[in-house]
Amino acid sequence: MVGGDAAAAAGGGMMKWLLLLSGIALVSITAYGIYGPEVDNSPKILEVCVTHSDSINHYHPWLYITINGNAVNIPTDVGVTEECMYAIHTHSTDGKLHVEIPTSNPMKIKVSDFFTVWGKEFNQFQILDYAVDDQHEIVMTVYPTKEDYINGTNGEISTDFEKHVFSSVDLDGDGIADGDDTVVLIEYKAKEN
Repeated sequence: MVGGDAAAAAGGGMMKWLLLLSGIALVSITAYGIYGPEVDNSPKILEVCVTHSDSINHYHPWLYITINGNAVNIPTDVGVTEECMYAIHTHSTDGKLHVEIPTSNPMKIKVSDFFTVWGKEFNQFQILDYAVDDQHEIVMTVYPTKEDYINGTNGEISTDFEKHVFSSVDLDGDGIADGDDTVVLIEYKAKEN
């Protein structure tokens, strides 16, 4: 009986050491994940060129910008060069964006991606050459459809700013990306008191 108690005690001691070492390993892995080097595996917008012959998810959100109440025209062919047509681009000056995501390289296209392709600034503190100050603010409103935008209905203020995603997901199963026909309105304007 005494020998059995000694074996059980030795086995219990071994189990405690295994649990302790497992805990240390788990803490180390977690700490590395939190504090270790960041790796960004997402595709960079300026590294992806598309053609209309590619197998792509193609949809059209809208982007409107006003500065102190004056509309800013987004140029035609932003993101279209002789060398490349980027995954987000324009073909006209009416604010219609063309998002073309290769099915072989799925991407989440954000508002910041368009401004990167355009070569202009946009974040919560600046739009184009206009910075937030004591008298001015940037307000971004997202409308589910262009009709809602025209009617001034169902718009929601967003604080995502440059991180807003033009959704390529099709949650309702109609074969059209949920981000199709959405409108993002970015306004630089005097603060309301």
